[in-house]
Amino acid sequence: MASTQKQVLGTETIKSLENILQEHNVQKYVMKILDGSEKGQNFTSIVVQVDVDGYDNHNNNVHKSFIVKTGPFNEKIRKEAKIHDLFIREIYIYTKLFRDFELLQKEKRITNVFKSYPDCYACTLQTSEESIVLKNLKLSGYKHWNRKTPIDANHAFLIMKEYGRLHALSYAIRDQKFSVFENIIDNTKPTWSEYLSEKDTRESCNNCVDQALKSLDPVKDILVYNKFKNFRENMFEIISKCVNVSGSDHYSVVGHVDCSLSNLMFQYEDIDNPSKPTKVSLLDWQLSSLCSPVIDLSVIILSSTDKNLRNEHYTVMIKQYYDSLCSMMKKLGTNGNQMLPFTVLEQHLKKYSIVGLYISTMLILIQYMNYEDIPNTMEDRTLNFKLRNVEEYNIRMRDVILDFDRYGYNFSFD
Repeated sequence: MASTQKQVLGTETIKSLENILQEHNVQKYVMKILDGSEKGQNFTSIVVQVDVDGYDNHNNNVHKSFIVKTGPFNEKIRKEAKIHDLFIREIYIYTKLFRDFELLQKEKRITNVFKSYPDCYACTLQTSEESIVLKNLKLSGYKHWNRKTPIDANHAFLIMKEYGRLHALSYAIRDQKFSVFENIIDNTKPTWSEYLSEKDTRESCNNCVDQALKSLDPVKDILVYNKFKNFRENMFEIISKCVNVSGSDHYSVVGHVDCSLSNLMFQYEDIDNPSKPTKVSLLDWQLSSLCSPVIDLSVIILSSTDKNLRNEHYTVMIKQYYDSLCSMMKKLGTNGNQMLPFTVLEQHLKKYSIVGLYISTMLILIQYMNYEDIPNTMEDRTLNFKLRNVEEYNIRMRDVILDFDRYGYNFSFD
């Protein structure tokens, strides 16, 4: 193997790839390692694309391509970022939770199944060699949205519907197979309190929220400025309480949580409207945990849309989500109106959307950075960002904070 492969992929990961190729009868092959993600898409993992060219049993040419996600080797980073725990969580999601979802849908004979995630071919949890081998969705025509551009209505509606279907599966299992859901609870407990107690994490969060506060005019926006400033002064306590409480009540679901545009890929199969997405796939489940469904919704809406879209379609997006949620639950044999009444969803939007605002301060900041200015967090985990266009960032971030207040959402947690 080439030296670059030895540097990037550990022994166990290479063995996993060799086993996969053997199962597919690929022989006399050559592996090539390529970058699997852009800067700013992954901060706690190394992601590479592994292309394989070889031959089958009949000596025909064979091409395979995988996305391989591994943990960093640096021990300081591994300890501070709790890398092993992140891989434990993501591997559980791929190897157990998604299988529970698939089994339930098969039992209920669902035709349009929820399968909005890449196939997982292999994984290993050996310390310092954690890895996950996934299908390369690019071969199926999936593409990333330009992270510097807010999404349009067609993309927003598709995302809302798909998160509704995702959350419906949690509710259906909670309703019909509570012993299974108890196992899910044990394996998806929120870990934010530990994460937020880490020094570099706090410094990074402070940098992001401080920059967001600067987008507000302390005179013109005085009321909202003071609310957001108070949040800034108490944010770690507020976020920890929100996440822990929302993850422990009977309305909680297994949320994706890290719903940035970098973790969404879209497929476009409508010949008559090639810019309209037909499918979306959700990537990176390391932060996935039990939480209010509002955590996912608020992250998507606040970090990925602009003011014009929210002004025109905010209530439509919430309705698209809720209708999709209830429709999927009905197909699964569960009453959506009972599992999550719309009035409760509205209460959660007011109570827990602050988590989405908090995460959005980081995601929007990254969107307004030049690629070359994005810090390499394998070496520097403080995320002290440099903006490419402060004026554009300030307009976008200010709009988000003002809209958050206009919706009547809480900046605190009482």
